[in-house]
Amino acid sequence: MKTPSRTELTMMSFEQLSELAAELAEEDEEIKKIRRYFFDEFRKRTPNKAIHFDELREGEIAGTLVGGNPILWAKVEGKTHALSDLCPHRGFPLHRNGKLEGYTITCAYHGGQFDIRTGACARHPTETFPCQRFRAYTGADGMIDCEAMADKK
Repeated sequence: MKTPSRTELTMMSFEQLSELAAELAEEDEEIKKIRRYFFDEFRKRTPNKAIHFDELREGEIAGTLVGGNPILWAKVEGKTHALSDLCPHRGFPLHRNGKLEGYTITCAYHGGQFDIRTGACARHPTETFPCQRFRAYTGADGMIDCEAMADKK
């Protein structure tokens, strides 16, 4: 399917836009099915390989498949640690350009950090800010209105 230009999109009726959205959703589902198929085939055809202790140097990380599961390996203070190689935030492989500092692996995709000993999230991948607060009140006419409140210090 040819993707319409911005100009073409602005000239489409609501019905045409709805049809286009439905077609794109169907294509997206087909793409997901194809990706799943290739990922499953890759897992079936890729030999399972743990890692030899001597292959992994101190402070180094590596990724392999074991039982069809992507595993991240790290060696810190002479001990080997293993956890899922997929960042829970977006499924990005942690061994790909991930940075190991002490017992913390940092995902190269969004910066999420995980303790390699426990798998616990040490730092959420995105900075968060509190929502703006408003005070709601009901007027004499029954209409509800609001006004901004100062941030708590």
